[in-house]
This record gives sequence, C-alpha cells and structure tokens, in this order.
Amino acid sequence: MATEKTIHQYLGEAGFEPVEDRAIIVKYAPGEALSDKLANFFSTEFFVLQMCKEELVLVPVNAMTTTLVKDISLRLSYSSIQSVEVAEEGMNYAITIVTDSDTIRLLTQKKELSELRTSGTLATGQSFLNIGAMGTMFTKSLNWHRKNIDDTLQTLQSL
Repeated sequence: MATEKTIHQYLGEAGFEPVEDRAIIVKYAPGEALSDKLANFFSTEFFVLQMCKEELVLVPVNAMTTTLVKDISLRLSYSSIQSVEVAEEGMNYAITIVTDSDTIRLLTQKKELSELRTSGTLATGQSFLNIGAMGTMFTKSLNWHRKNIDDTLQTLQSL
C-alpha cells in the first residue's frame, strides 16, 4: 500500500523534504471533449500529490497493486507557481495550477465518499483493530487522503 511513511521515505531518499499531512491522491483532469472525459473515467493513472518544503511533487501509484511507483512524474517549485484554484466538480475537486509556462489541471476525489472510491483504496496505509458492537472485532483502515485533503487544498490555494 502507498502509505504516507513510504511516500516520505522515498521522497527523502530522492532529496526532497516532504511536509507531513500534505499528501493526497490525484489524477490529471480530462479535456473538454466527451471522448476525453470517457477515457479519463476508465483511466487508472493516479498520483500522490505531495507538498514538500520547496516544491510540489507528483509520484505515480500503481492502481493494480496499490503501491508507489518510484518515479517523479512532475516537480514544480513553489516560485514557479503563479496561482492555484480549487473548485468543486461533481464528486471531485478540480485543482488548477498556473505556472510561469503552463496550466495543469488535476482532479482529486472528495473525502465524503473516499472509502468507496479509488482514493480510499490507494490511500489506505495503516490498519488497526477495532472492537465494535457486541464485541465483534474488525480492522479499520486509516485513509490518509481523507485525513489530509482539507488542509492540503487550503495550503495549495495559499501558494
């Protein structure tokens, strides 16, 4: 599983300084054409958007194995970011990042349904034992995407 600890360890080894609790699951937003939206709906290309001390980093996640792919797909220094806009778009948030030379649009799944969607599957990194009604034992997973999304989006908008 792509745990926050795994992400931080990998990025630390790659020379980055990840900020704790500032990672979420994202995917690239489709174009306006219906064919783009349909292709995006079935796409399994997901990334961890991790805020680091001096840059924003995208690291791919293998949706089939739910593991981190040790590769840096995108690296944006904060100094190159002109603006970040976050807007609700159906069951997602659209993140538009305008840089000195480009505009990047990403989608991230809202936390309310995260456990039922891909972000919950990819961001479930730690499990713990929970005792429910009538002594029934089950494991409950910690969904770091859900935990981090509000603060991460707010921090992104303040860049």
